[in-house]
Amino acid sequence: MGFSEQLLGKPEDWVLDLDRHSVLMVMSEAEMAAAQLDAVDAGALPILLKTLPADAEIPPSALSSASVLVLEVSPASNASLERLSAVRALYPELPVIAAVRDANLPLVRALLKQGVRDVVGLPLPHAELVEILREISTELRAKPSSEVALGQLVTIMKSIGGVGATTIATHLGSELAARNTGRGVCVFDLDLQFGDAASYLGLSSELSISDLLEAGSRIDGDLLRSVATTTEGGLHVIAAPVDMMPIEAVNADQILRIIDVARQQYDYVVLDLPTNWTNWALSLVARSTAIFLIVELSVGSLRQAKRQLQLLDSQGINGSHVHVVANRVEKRMFRAIDLDSASLALGHPVELSIHNDHPLVRAAHDQGVLIQQIRAKSKIIGDITAFLPRLGVEV
Repeated sequence: MGFSEQLLGKPEDWVLDLDRHSVLMVMSEAEMAAAQLDAVDAGALPILLKTLPADAEIPPSALSSASVLVLEVSPASNASLERLSAVRALYPELPVIAAVRDANLPLVRALLKQGVRDVVGLPLPHAELVEILREISTELRAKPSSEVALGQLVTIMKSIGGVGATTIATHLGSELAARNTGRGVCVFDLDLQFGDAASYLGLSSELSISDLLEAGSRIDGDLLRSVATTTEGGLHVIAAPVDMMPIEAVNADQILRIIDVARQQYDYVVLDLPTNWTNWALSLVARSTAIFLIVELSVGSLRQAKRQLQLLDSQGINGSHVHVVANRVEKRMFRAIDLDSASLALGHPVELSIHNDHPLVRAAHDQGVLIQQIRAKSKIIGDITAFLPRLGVEV
């Protein structure tokens, strides 16, 4: 068998219809011979073979034109494993099927965690591979086109920890969900160490954002919706991990990929960011269609808020979509810091404010319910409803 050739045989179990998609198989000469691929019918599916040692570099021209890659992986060879890592890094969207001899469960798990789409044994099992290719074919055809309208990305930022941003994120999401008749609303709790959005809403799930982060290139709309839990009001929530994880360990490309998929699935994606800044958090803020920075009327909160506004401005993130919100505002005269003073200190208008009712908020959190389920006409809910016109929603 030559270095590369099209497969021309006629067995019907290999006739696939992948439209303009193609499969690249890269295996050693021994494995290629053992698979007896000379009898394969490409049908409407172009299948290109490349006979290469398990640790040899794959020509970029072949990879760039492939829609699916079937790649031999030799676990005993560091060079073979590094080749797989290089392919995943350079072509993160390319579905990779790893072909491995005598693969044990820990190895399969490690490969899947690295972003491999699936694992098949060697010698190559025709029927199993055909089924995997059919599944990928369906997914490729079902991928949203670039013409699909992306949902709004709404980011809730904290000036300091404990400022009430998560309460605002969950209630804003609930208000949006109550009025949405389209693709729905999803809140992402990205406070990976101290996130409480799910518990505030009385939700419990074994799945969380960490499952999406570990999914690699397998992330799609179906997987995302399977990880989300849903409130009675129809709000979807992606919970923070049960176990703490280092926020700097998050793969920036992967979290951006997750949020891109979410915007294809939902009309509104609400992000509850951690207090600490990371490169991936800044990238998400830069992509946001609306940003709400939550402050309190205290010197410490306003000082940190001003620093964050300066950071955003240095990155070209400014304008009418950046809104400062004063939370827990006491409606009384002679306050030490009022809204006008806060605006002056920040060099940015404080457009929105939320009434202070700590006992009511605490009761809602303790019961795992929304504030309006305890008090139907809460001033807090009225104040959060004032956010909606900034998102193009009529009140």
